[in-house]
Amino acid sequence: MPVSFYEVSWIFVIFAFLGWCTEVAYATLKTRKFVNRGFLNGPVCPIYGFGVLVVILVLTPLKHRILILLAGSIILTTVIELITGFILEKLFHNQWWDYSDQRFNFHGYICLRFSILWGIACTLIMYVIHPTIHKVIQIVPKTPGMVVLVIFCIVFGMDMIITISTILKFNERLKVLDEIEVKLKVVSNEIGENIHGGVTAVIEKSDGLKETFEIKSAEFSENHEELLANFSTLKNNINGKKEELAHLQAKYREVLERRSIGEKRLLKAFPDMKVNRYEESFKKLKKFIEEKRTDNHTK
Repeated sequence: MPVSFYEVSWIFVIFAFLGWCTEVAYATLKTRKFVNRGFLNGPVCPIYGFGVLVVILVLTPLKHRILILLAGSIILTTVIELITGFILEKLFHNQWWDYSDQRFNFHGYICLRFSILWGIACTLIMYVIHPTIHKVIQIVPKTPGMVVLVIFCIVFGMDMIITISTILKFNERLKVLDEIEVKLKVVSNEIGENIHGGVTAVIEKSDGLKETFEIKSAEFSENHEELLANFSTLKNNINGKKEELAHLQAKYREVLERRSIGEKRLLKAFPDMKVNRYEESFKKLKKFIEEKRTDNHTK
């Protein structure tokens, strides 16, 4: 069991890195492509480092009772995954992974299959991997080890700031797209209402003029001028709305085409991600990015 902050820190770092390697390997088996998995840009998955660390600290006294160790590992890793998923969703309004297609899942955060896999993996770590890693940590001189840890903490902090900034910008992008879509619908409806109202008015006016044409030809001429003036006003209104519509469409396209390497990485890293806000805008943006990626590959 780790007995100092130094050892605890190294265990977190090492297993965060090994967790990232596991995620990359799993994604490669599924997609036959390299995918930089994980919440951060760097080669670490903090949830793995934290999860394994908690298991080691809590369950080391039970190491020689394998069934209790396995059950404890399943419970601890499941609780950590559930809490992490819930907190991330509340903070960023996005559900980063989704087990809804798995049997015995709970709101997509956790599922029985992966809980058992995490438990088995942590049991193997306790018996096979951690003892070796712990010995290596104790053998390596402390001074260079501290230097590496400090560098890691600085890079880790910067990566965290960059990732959070990317997520906030991504959510803001979805918000802007959604607002433009609402305005597009409003303007389209206004154009339709103008056309409907104008045509109805023309029909009603024409019918009235036809009835009085033989009796009041002079009045017909006067009303005819009014009819033309109303038609001109209607045409100008529609042209103005069409310009507004074209401007909104151009702005929507501009926001849609903004390049962001961080956003693309997150969408690739979490293909099952769901958003709580602006769901339709998210689907359209995700589809657009996938189509652009496909087009780039075919060129």
